[in-house]
Amino acid sequence: MSAMVPTLREFAKSLRPPKLLLLCGSARTGSFNQKLLDAAGRVLTAEGAECEAINLGALGLPLFDEGLEEEEFPAAATDLKASMVAATGMVIACPEYNGSITPLLLNAITWATRGEGHMYSGFQGKLVTIISTSPGSLGGLRMQRSFQLMLQDMGSVVIPSNCSLGGCHKLFDEAGNLQDERAKSKLEGACGQLLHFARFEANRDKDDCIVKLIKEQKLDGEYGAVVVE
Repeated sequence: MSAMVPTLREFAKSLRPPKLLLLCGSARTGSFNQKLLDAAGRVLTAEGAECEAINLGALGLPLFDEGLEEEEFPAAATDLKASMVAATGMVIACPEYNGSITPLLLNAITWATRGEGHMYSGFQGKLVTIISTSPGSLGGLRMQRSFQLMLQDMGSVVIPSNCSLGGCHKLFDEAGNLQDERAKSKLEGACGQLLHFARFEANRDKDDCIVKLIKEQKLDGEYGAVVVE
């Protein structure tokens, strides 16, 4: 690459930062999925993203009921939907309950599809990365597969490099930091891919420049001649 062409990281500093919501499907004290989400937030913030963490348990949303919706729509649900609408994308961490997401997350999603505005305005076109960890070897992978379909049906663009980490009890140190190098690498890869697409989405008026820079970058492990049409 020419010395006059900035690296992607240098160029990213001139872009509008993407706004990312951080949501966890577990409100349990000491939740491993919350620790994983916190680690993702640190990675994304360090790379320039504007991250907003929303504690779903603290919202106090009642179990969804159309009767409650008609009586008095929860202000917390209105605020949650507004945050989703304003965001470029989301990172959602969730434990696996019977191959699916938790009641806490499902209830929040249900409320976020109600109220004023389009039903799926908080999801449509939003870039989403799903992350999870569990004691078992699959790390919540079954949940991710079913959840991905749900999000896609609501119009979200689910980033394919999702991160499911098994053996959660061995992954974190006492401070809640990832101490397993393989797990750390997987999380950073998932966050990096989300951030790339989120920057692209947040700076549509600079698309041509971003694509040009990407095409001029060498990929890790690249060999031989590469022809870009």
